Amino acid sequence: MEFPAHLWDDPADRELARGAADLFADAPLVLTDRLANSVFLSPAAERLLGDRAPALVNRACYSLLGFDSGERPPDALATALLGEREPWKAMVLLAGRGCHVEASAIRRGARLVCGVLRLTPRTDGGR
Repeated sequence: MEFPAHLWDDPADRELARGAADLFADAPLVLTDRLANSVFLSPAAERLLGDRAPALVNRACYSLLGFDSGERPPDALATALLGEREPWKAMVLLAGRGCHVEASAIRRGARLVCGVLRLTPRTDGGR
């Protein structure tokens, strides 16, 4: 997926978001907006989630993490993506296997630049 630079009006915010995407270019990474909707997915995130970015972008990160089946997402997940608390870390089941998730945010002063989901799939094949 091409980086959606147009989503950040402020050049400093845009550079911070692009820097995160570049830093984790080889890792499953999802950037979110202030509503916790996905706005950018790395190619590794597309592969892990089993779909192309156009089908995944704008979906709520809670849904991407499997919290759409009636299970309420943890409040700490939302506040971490807004940068209002320390990162949220958990194991979730993605594509039939366990995956470590770290949710955090990039802020510039009082402004939220983007939420950041870093996904690390288990490599031992276990659930």
